[in-house]
Amino acid sequence: MKRFNLLVRKYLLIWALCAMVIGYLAGRYNNERVLSLQFLVTPLLFLMVFIMVFSSSLSSFAKLKLYLYPMGGSFILFLICPFLSYLIIQIIPDSFQYLGTGILISSTVPPDAMLSAWTGFLEGDILLTLIIQSFTFIIWIFLVPFGFSLFFGSSAHFSLLLLIRNLFFMIVIPYLLAGILKMILKRVVFITEDLMERLKPTLSTASGIIELFIILISVALGAEIITANPVIIGWGVLTAAFYYSAAFIVSIYFTRLLRLSYEKAIPLIYENGSRNLSIAMVVAITSFKDQAILGVAASILAQFPISALFYAILRRHSISHID
Repeated sequence: MKRFNLLVRKYLLIWALCAMVIGYLAGRYNNERVLSLQFLVTPLLFLMVFIMVFSSSLSSFAKLKLYLYPMGGSFILFLICPFLSYLIIQIIPDSFQYLGTGILISSTVPPDAMLSAWTGFLEGDILLTLIIQSFTFIIWIFLVPFGFSLFFGSSAHFSLLLLIRNLFFMIVIPYLLAGILKMILKRVVFITEDLMERLKPTLSTASGIIELFIILISVALGAEIITANPVIIGWGVLTAAFYYSAAFIVSIYFTRLLRLSYEKAIPLIYENGSRNLSIAMVVAITSFKDQAILGVAASILAQFPISALFYAILRRHSISHID
């Protein structure tokens, strides 16, 4: 199973591309069958979020007081990045604005477990990454309705009430149910923390596979739009890559401004390059009436390569002088 998990993660970009190609071909040449699978999207989204809880922990949130200063910087970056995204997506033609919607949604969600992975590769502060994940998720739940109202309030493709309802049913409820089940399993079946740690890679892989299947169905449902506008994905990926590159540069200079040590700067620098795009997918599909999911798919294709590029840059040139 370990080799399978490694295979899925190592070639995630390729799997995402394959899912999009297969989805497009299925939607283009067998649209009726694709439409029959549309009912699977909502339960798959619920299951994906449910599984994600088992590979995360909120216990680190209790240690927030040890990292108040860097967490203040993390919170500022968390607020800045959506505005940066909003500025950059203005380059997208009006006919493809749903791409911008998806990219903007992707810039608002909290980071996922990849933040810990990149921080570990660059020898940063792992505990700080866990606190950032916990803190930003809780803050996101409360702030996202206000933020989306600011950006999309006048759009006919957005409903605040629908967003709040979907946040509750598609994110809060599965998190609560999974958290309760996790607690019961630990107490009744005596599942240890060590076993849970060993299960994390497999659970993350399962969540990722579900995510790929949702991408496939979503692209298939938008095949007619893509056929009519073949440059859609190109526009989306290029815009998303531009956004992630700009966000990395802003984060690097911001951590220098705060005079953070190298270990504490790395999690903040990678905070935006490790967004939980599974959650972005949930929001895009359930709360927006247009093809915003294609913008999230473009972000999926851009986020990992740009993060890897800046990993190479940081490794080669080292930013240890931040402190």
